[in-house]
Amino acid sequence: MTTKRRAEVSVPIEDENDQLIITPLGAGREVGRSCIVLEYKGKKVMLDCGLHAGRSGPNSLPYFDDVGPETIDVLLVTHFHIDHAAAVPYYLEHTSFKGRTFMTRPTKGVFRWLATDYIRVTNTSNSDASALYSEADLINAHAKIEEIDVHQQVEVNGIKFTAYNAGHVLGAAMFLIEIAGVKVLYTGDYSREEDRHLVQAENPGVYIHVLITESTYGVQSHHPRVEREREFMTCVREVVRRRGCCLMPVTALGRTQELLLILEEHWSRYAQELEGVPVFFISALGKTGTRLYQAYIMHMNQRIQRQFNRTGRNPFDFKYIKTRTNISEVPDSGPCVVLASPGMLQNGVSRQLLERWAPRPENGLIITGYSVEGTLARTIVNSPEVIPAFSGGTIPRRMTVKNISFSAHVDYAQNSAFIDEIRAPHVILVHGEENAMKQLRAKITDTYRGSDYEVTVHTPQNTQKVRLHFHGEKMARVMGSLASKVPREGDYASGILVERDFSYTLVDVADLHEFTNIAPVVIEQQLCIPYASSYTLLRYHLEQMFGELALTTERSDSGLAHVLRIYDVVDVCHSSWKSYVEIEWEGNAMNDMVADSVVAIVLNIESSPASVKLTQSSCSHEHSAKSGIVEADDISLDASEVASQELNSCDDSHQIRVSDCEKVIAKLALFMQQQFSEVAIADDHSSLVVTLNGLVATIDARTLDIATESHMLRARISPIIARVRRTMRPLGHHSLPLPEPVPASPLLEKLEELQLESTPKPSNVDDDDKDMHIDVDSDVDDDDEDDDEVYEDDEVHSDTKSDPGSEPDTKVL
Repeated sequence: MTTKRRAEVSVPIEDENDQLIITPLGAGREVGRSCIVLEYKGKKVMLDCGLHAGRSGPNSLPYFDDVGPETIDVLLVTHFHIDHAAAVPYYLEHTSFKGRTFMTRPTKGVFRWLATDYIRVTNTSNSDASALYSEADLINAHAKIEEIDVHQQVEVNGIKFTAYNAGHVLGAAMFLIEIAGVKVLYTGDYSREEDRHLVQAENPGVYIHVLITESTYGVQSHHPRVEREREFMTCVREVVRRRGCCLMPVTALGRTQELLLILEEHWSRYAQELEGVPVFFISALGKTGTRLYQAYIMHMNQRIQRQFNRTGRNPFDFKYIKTRTNISEVPDSGPCVVLASPGMLQNGVSRQLLERWAPRPENGLIITGYSVEGTLARTIVNSPEVIPAFSGGTIPRRMTVKNISFSAHVDYAQNSAFIDEIRAPHVILVHGEENAMKQLRAKITDTYRGSDYEVTVHTPQNTQKVRLHFHGEKMARVMGSLASKVPREGDYASGILVERDFSYTLVDVADLHEFTNIAPVVIEQQLCIPYASSYTLLRYHLEQMFGELALTTERSDSGLAHVLRIYDVVDVCHSSWKSYVEIEWEGNAMNDMVADSVVAIVLNIESSPASVKLTQSSCSHEHSAKSGIVEADDISLDASEVASQELNSCDDSHQIRVSDCEKVIAKLALFMQQQFSEVAIADDHSSLVVTLNGLVATIDARTLDIATESHMLRARISPIIARVRRTMRPLGHHSLPLPEPVPASPLLEKLEELQLESTPKPSNVDDDDKDMHIDVDSDVDDDDEDDDEVYEDDEVHSDTKSDPGSEPDTKVL
């Protein structure tokens, strides 16, 4: 009976930062150059930074170009093996990476020497072009690496991570990364089996959202450790009995120490039988490794610690194993046992000994670790008849070949059991060949299909992004006085919500400094707004909005200052000698709202119709057409003079006398040059001369009167002068009638038209109109559309019209 498959529910992604993006730059459907990038909430973490053992030079590096190094916040390295850590010096010294790098204490200690050996082997076996970094690069990079202890939690820019024991090799760690509540566990290489000196990998014991785990052995299962050790020693003794040389290619540090412990134990147990059979460990780091392992005994399991405490002797200071740095003491014929690096037989001492001993049938080769695809170790496991020589050509292979894995990688049984313990909804497989990875995914999927454990298994290839959506919950801790009362359903909590690196804390203002290291401060805000009207008008408008205001008056040598207090929070200061109003208040949400209202009122006082009405009064004297002329010290209004006038005075004080004609005429010239091409300033700076096609007009700098014999030119200049006057006058003077341009007689216009043939005519003059009537008001209103030469600045345009048949009341401020 078949069941209908449930439709997948698509959850819309509201925020791109809610996506957890995991990108393998290495170890994606391959073994080698492990490098995984984790991105969430704008944070980026790089997990491991290794090289590919089967490649050389830049081709061995991860795909660093896919992610900008400058965007990585943290680099976490799980252990010191070449395929997980050897690219760290390159990344730290030859890229734009500026983040922080972490390793456990043993990993950092061993990594330095293992990378040194890698540089030595690379430089002796390959050209200089293949060397990715120098010894100096390694020293500089090593100094930048920070140490982290097992079970220690570190937080960097909102990224929390904790190291847990991973087994595998000395100092190997799994990392639990937490960003904004989402937890990701990266195992690196791990082992769930305790051996002679290492603890097994541990379960963090917390809920995990995403598990990134190795898949090195896919669905294969190892024989029990006891059986593997028995088979291993059987093979070694068979080679020795036939007086052959037994070669074991190994890494300089790591699983090699486990093999040395096994050989040391066996040789001590069968000392008589194996007497005279030397065991060599050929490594430039042999003695250094012995000292390192003794220094980090406390990071090993209880068995090795008890042995050390009981005997007081370093378990790695061997009696039957000779540590050497070269092969000078190694005999050409057996019997002997040699462990030599590197483990993949690509170059170095192990490759030299292989080519020397391969043609002889009494010799034997034992592959004790995982062989990476593309290496000679992987090739020779299949027992080929010939092997390639390092210098070229081929060499016959007659020595026996055995593959007995002691690599501390989980097999299927251990890996599947750990996945079941963690029960993460998403499992991402890395560090495995494509076929092994796909088989493991299918096996896991089939195992849990239909069960209560719903798991999605991902097998990305290099640079392929896995996008997972997590909408993290935001939970705030209530601390301080707010936490003294147990809340009941329906209660409201009021306080300051503090966010720091995705964690939230709710505290009272009084407790802010104690619980958050944040001290509240008072912000005194001050704002100066240009203002040219009187204090009386300012107070009137503020009281219309806020009611009766408290007044403080201060007198000084400069003049009188009035301070109005609004709602006891905002002070408005009007000083008679200043051309602006000062507004001061203590910054907070409520005070800012009051201050905003005050600012809006002050900015609109001068343009308010109520201001014009309030300042309107009749005058006892008559105003001629010149009474509307405004004289100013400058094109810019001297607001202090206007502010000092009484509210309802009605004398000649509205005419501001000119004390500096030179300033006025210079600014006026700039204004007129926008309209006319020929503008000149008189030598005494008392007037401005405008010339247009032979017609001349003189503008007095003090009165702005126009002197010209041409009615046509006067008609064109008059609207411009009207704008200048309006620009120069304060608010109270804007109610004064503007003098109308003197109308030109039709006869004179006809005569002057002959002189102005080359001058563009105003667009409101109809060629067919025999009377040549000029409507000045219409010309001013429609100027922007009709005469760009005369009226270019529509910001100065005025819509005010005077009724020629009536004398309006004079409005004075």
